[in-house]
Amino acid sequence: MKREALLAEISQRRTDVSKKARRYRRLNIALLVASLFFGLLATTLAGDSAAEGKLVAANVAEATTGKVPSTLPPGWRNVCRLIAICTFLGTAATGISTGLKIAENQSKATLCVGQLNAMQIELLDENQDEATLRRLQDDLLKVYKDYPEYFL
Repeated sequence: MKREALLAEISQRRTDVSKKARRYRRLNIALLVASLFFGLLATTLAGDSAAEGKLVAANVAEATTGKVPSTLPPGWRNVCRLIAICTFLGTAATGISTGLKIAENQSKATLCVGQLNAMQIELLDENQDEATLRRLQDDLLKVYKDYPEYFL
């Protein structure tokens, strides 16, 4: 394979894998933010409910029933439902992130991009001999083998 063709292929592959790495990073951040937000919201509602609901829970109970709540009225069930939903969403976001191994895939994609970058930089020298080009081509095939999920 000629130097120009190898450089073009590595450049294209690096671009493709970089896009996937960015996608993993965005997904990981979104799931983390969702987990934190819903966890904090559930904690706030639960803590306020336990403290007789003076700050947040009473307003939520009033908004869902249309009535100002008295001590432990039926509206509290709505607050408890909201707590359950928020806790579920926070737990689900964490579980999805863990189950899909988002952080691991993000790290692997970044490592793959780094290897492709190193090959691309080496190819910037226009005076590469055939042995170096063959080695880089073998290195590229090894990257394909090590990270097949990024080249589908």
